[in-house]
Amino acid sequence: GPVWSPGLVRVPARTRLAMDVDGAAPVLLELHGRLLRLVSGRAGQHFQGLAAAAGWLARRGCRGKALKSMRQLDVVAAWVRHATAPKGDELIATINQMLDLAGFAAASGLRVRNLLQEVLV
Repeated sequence: GPVWSPGLVRVPARTRLAMDVDGAAPVLLELHGRLLRLVSGRAGQHFQGLAAAAGWLARRGCRGKALKSMRQLDVVAAWVRHATAPKGDELIATINQMLDLAGFAAASGLRVRNLLQEVLV
């Protein structure tokens, strides 16, 4: 049934946010916000997200894994902010359908035609 989120907002169980899972989501969202405020403050301008901030830094000669991490964190934060069980179910169904269309067997993960070749040889 419905549960109460940390902000005391009633959220139906089926659409519960990913933030309910083991505490990683709030840490990631806080890190995203802190980094975005840090770069925006030091740059003296607003950025839409960490990917834009990382691009801005790269254009100014900054290099390294940290920029890649900023871009990845931007994607993760967007997923966390919008994650619901139905969205997850839809993604699973879509990928499952892609695998079916690509000829991958559901049980073993091997291509159906490879299985048939092995049986016929």
